[in-house]
Amino acid sequence: MLMISKEAMNSVMSLREKIADPEKRAECMADVENMIETKESHLARAEWGSCCGNICNLASQIDRELQILRNTLDVLRREDSAKAASLLEDYIALLQESYRPEPDHW
Repeated sequence: MLMISKEAMNSVMSLREKIADPEKRAECMADVENMIETKESHLARAEWGSCCGNICNLASQIDRELQILRNTLDVLRREDSAKAASLLEDYIALLQESYRPEPDHW
């Protein structure tokens, strides 16, 4: 199982809370774009290491996350906050299923 920092999870949770506010749509889109850039970087590194095998299916895991984030961004651009919130819930569920919290003692 992969690990996720509390800060990363909290940022996704705060995005979920502000996604329904039409005045924060641009901010939400910027947050999702930033998350996509980060995941694309992670995917590139995971694929770079694929010569050693796809450890824990890391590249496919990150690709699934990217698909959800890209879809979320697309519906935010179409101003469909309800659909974006639903996709973000799917993303959160995927994170909770695939990652465990980083230990406090780090």
